[in-house]
Amino acid sequence: MSYELKREDWKKFFDILSKRRFEWKTEIEVLSPTLGDQILNISLPFNGITVEEVDGTSTLVLSVGETTDQHQTHTILNPVRVAFLASENDRGDVVAVEEADGTKTLIRFVEPIDLLVGFTTIEMVATTG
Repeated sequence: MSYELKREDWKKFFDILSKRRFEWKTEIEVLSPTLGDQILNISLPFNGITVEEVDGTSTLVLSVGETTDQHQTHTILNPVRVAFLASENDRGDVVAVEEADGTKTLIRFVEPIDLLVGFTTIEMVATTG
């Protein structure tokens, strides 16, 4: 199901999304009428989206990555439309942002990052006594 968000709800929506999808793997694609389609990232973890308002103009700043070597910041200037496309199984949600010039940024939330990093086998011996 798709929801178009009102401009006055963008900040609250992105604040909540940034908490609920923090560190989820993402795929980010930019569809530009002048530059063509570009894949910005596949599988970098989501850090968040902030909304900045200056003199009535909005800017969205998207941050993904794990380390300073694997990090991207993407700035969306003058967004005019934000839509949330919810998936049926809570994975694969998409946020679509359209800029005034027709450029669209698609942010797909693929899956949470695995929490189990590694494990160690421990042998336990029971004693009686």
